[in-house]
Amino acid sequence: MFKFINNRFGSKKGLLNSLKFGIYLLAGKYNFATHLDFNVINRFVFVCSGNICRSPLGEIVIKEMGGNSISFGLDTRGGDKADPRIVAFGKNNGLDLSKHITQRVDQYTPQSGDLLIGMEPSHLAKLQTLFPNNQITSLGLWLPFKRVYLHDPYSANIEYFNRCAKEIVLASRIFYKKASGIKHHNT
Repeated sequence: MFKFINNRFGSKKGLLNSLKFGIYLLAGKYNFATHLDFNVINRFVFVCSGNICRSPLGEIVIKEMGGNSISFGLDTRGGDKADPRIVAFGKNNGLDLSKHITQRVDQYTPQSGDLLIGMEPSHLAKLQTLFPNNQITSLGLWLPFKRVYLHDPYSANIEYFNRCAKEIVLASRIFYKKASGIKHHNT
C-alpha cells in the first residue's frame, strides 16, 4: 500500500494534499486560476519551491516549443544547478536542463504580460501576495485530469519523480498550445 502511495503521490503527505486540494478544486476555490486573458500573455514564468525540479522543466518545455519562458523558486538560495534526476529526465526526453541555474524570487523582475505558473496551492497564495497585478495559474489545472497540487518530487522515489516530470511536460505542452492557439486566433 505504501509503495503505491509513494509511486502515485510521492508520499502520504502528497496523497493527503492531493485529496484536500482536489476537494477545494471541485468547490471552485481555484476557478480564478483558469480564467485567464490569454491575449496579454507574453512570458510564461514557472514557479516552484527550489527551482531545481518542477519549474525549470516547465520553463525548458516552453522554450523548446518556441515560447518565452523563465523560472524561479520561492524558497531557494539561488545559484544551484538543476537536480541531476531532472537533468537526466530532460536528456532522455530531448530537453537540455544542464545549464539551468536556480533563481530566487527576489531576482525576478515582473514584466507586462507575465503569467505566473505555480505547482501547489501554497505557491499560488504566495504569488498572489507578492505579485497581485499578475495573472496566476497552477500548472496541474491544464492536465486532462485537472489537479491544483503537483507534489514536490525532490524527496520522492524515482517512480514518482518521473511521473511528476511527465505530468509537467504534458501540462506545459497542453497549456502552451492552448495559449498560443487562443492568442493566434484572436489576433
